[in-house]
Amino acid sequence: MKNQKGVTLIELLIVVAVIGILTAIAYPSYQKHVLKGHRSQVMADMIKIQLNLEEGYTQTGSYDNSIVTGGTCSFCETNTNRYKLEIDMSGKGMETYKIIATPQTSTEQDQDSCKTLTLNAAGIGSASGSGQCW
Repeated sequence: MKNQKGVTLIELLIVVAVIGILTAIAYPSYQKHVLKGHRSQVMADMIKIQLNLEEGYTQTGSYDNSIVTGGTCSFCETNTNRYKLEIDMSGKGMETYKIIATPQTSTEQDQDSCKTLTLNAAGIGSASGSGQCW
């Protein structure tokens, strides 16, 4: 009788089960990492918008909120499917303007614990959700 070499069906099933368990453990962590990466990008873009607003104010004496139109800006790198950007110019003092980034549900960015991000004219960031966002 000759010895056969190979993998039995039981061994193959065990390997597939282990891979499945590892994937089930790793996937939520990966999702959180993706959400945090997109949040970091929109925060950087919010700061770019603020710098652009302040540069315009220095040159013209007024803030130009038209740099953000339709939820996006031309120099921003944020994925518009993830966040919608807008500028609220209705405040005074430190709240002269607020740059607002609203997470979109279509890409599940709204699952991020920080929720809606805001950055005011004084450079103070806040979030409507929980956690260490700024």
